[in-house]
Amino acid sequence: MYYIPAIRQLILSIFFLSLTACGGGGGSSPSTQATYYVDSTEGNDNNSGTDSSTPWQTLEKLNSTTFSPGTIIRLKRGETWYEQLTISDSDITIDAYGTGDLPVIDGSIEVSGWTDLGGNIYSKTVTILSGEEGLGNISENGSLLTFREWFISDSDTLSAAPTGSFTYDFFNDTIYIKTGSDPSLNTYRASRKYYGINTEDTSNISVKNVQVQRFSLNGIDFADCDNCKARSVVSKDGGGTVIAVFNPYSGYLYAGNGIEYNNSCTNGFVEDVAVSNIFDSCISPQTFVSNQKASGFIFKNSTLDKCGFAGIEVSVLSNGGTTGSTLDNVSISGMTITNSGKGWSGRRYGTEGHGIRVRADTGAGTMSGVSISRSTIESSAGDGIYIGGASDIVTLDRLLINNNDIYGIEVIEPEATTLRVDMSSSLIHDNVNYGFTYNVPNGAGFNIYQNSFYNNGAINFAVFGQSGIADMRNNIFHSSSAMTHIFVNVILTEGTIDFNCYEDGLNMIGYDGSAYSTLADFNSATSYEASGDGSGFISFSSAGTGNFTLQADSSCKTLGSTSTGISEDYTGNTFAMPPSSGAYQF
Repeated sequence: MYYIPAIRQLILSIFFLSLTACGGGGGSSPSTQATYYVDSTEGNDNNSGTDSSTPWQTLEKLNSTTFSPGTIIRLKRGETWYEQLTISDSDITIDAYGTGDLPVIDGSIEVSGWTDLGGNIYSKTVTILSGEEGLGNISENGSLLTFREWFISDSDTLSAAPTGSFTYDFFNDTIYIKTGSDPSLNTYRASRKYYGINTEDTSNISVKNVQVQRFSLNGIDFADCDNCKARSVVSKDGGGTVIAVFNPYSGYLYAGNGIEYNNSCTNGFVEDVAVSNIFDSCISPQTFVSNQKASGFIFKNSTLDKCGFAGIEVSVLSNGGTTGSTLDNVSISGMTITNSGKGWSGRRYGTEGHGIRVRADTGAGTMSGVSISRSTIESSAGDGIYIGGASDIVTLDRLLINNNDIYGIEVIEPEATTLRVDMSSSLIHDNVNYGFTYNVPNGAGFNIYQNSFYNNGAINFAVFGQSGIADMRNNIFHSSSAMTHIFVNVILTEGTIDFNCYEDGLNMIGYDGSAYSTLADFNSATSYEASGDGSGFISFSSAGTGNFTLQADSSCKTLGSTSTGISEDYTGNTFAMPPSSGAYQF
């Protein structure tokens, strides 16, 4: 989720907190391009820092030094810094040296000396530097406690909460925990530094082979940054600080992302990262002030787990009235996204917790060129993929979307006219509610080709509002028991439903108020599915174990239309002509 821009100072009169990017600039200035080494145990800030035998010790030394373009900063593996790294110069690489575990930047402080308030609730007031730090998450013996939003008082907030919960009073910098054991016997750490690594108004920044953890806002924060990259990075256990106050007793906005590109960032790149246990989103490109231009993001081959708002959030945010921003060309591929909304912060706002969330808020601006491919999204508390707003054409290709607690894919937007979804060669199965639900009455429609739908709640594919294109060809709809495969409660405009392969069953298709138990009845009433198959011989290899390849006796073999333009199946094999229906070429 977003945070308030221009983070500079606390304005209590209107209850808004603005956060500043800490440190940077100034200090000594090396005259030539170089490599600098930092060792938190054996280093000394009075050393030259230019050799692994004479390393610097602190990140503060880096924060107070101006570096020439091309400088490489190396952090020693196996070491930990309880600081924040701020990069103020362009053309800088952050990397590791030595052997062992990744170097760790940890934004937390140890907390002890708790006061017993009764009812298993304990308190501790800590020192927070206004405008530079903020409380976030709390860990007990290395495990994050469960967050409870502050409400009036510690007893009102925690008395009914289970043990293992925490909250904090933002105005008094006081932490409250509820624990079933004596806290003096445990080790507690509170995230305090806003960032693990942050940079603003720079270019050509590369961060790799580093772990950031227990930060209170964003793990890696790229602000107005061009060509900024994160490779082979771990970002974990972060977020939870207050970024805005609407009511001092109960109206707080909390936030924090694992890796964030905010406002006018361009050419962002993330690869081979592991992000987990984040308050809001694991990875997010977003705008939240007016007239921003963000473009050119590639996120690939990474694992994202237990992020409260979304695994990946692609957002143009209204943020109280911002306008005129654009965000375009976002490529997401090779991702494994699990358990969104099931971490220490829960399902954010009770309505989010999606695997991937794509939305340009009404009036805030526009989005275009978002593609999601070759990714697995499962076990989200919300939808596998949520799409809305003025997001133009969103392309979904070769996805596995399963076991999400709401919808596999939800596309919903009451106003925007440009939103269209094109989905192909994907597996959508065993989601608790519908597999795919579409409700965009004024949008540009959808193209749904070569997908396999199986056992999704009560309905595999549902349409509640539609305009523009409605083309559904070469799909398979199957289930282990009788269910509604397609439900459309409107008359489709520009509708094409054909070459799909079904398991016949009671109330198989609902269209414009009528129910059809066989494909023949549906065709007779609507002229759809003239070339479809409802014989029931789909013959998946083993749907119960997630194997949706076709066996030799399948009636879906070579059933498909040759004119969809889809060339690759779920595994990347080339479709024959004519192709089989579904996500796999036989």
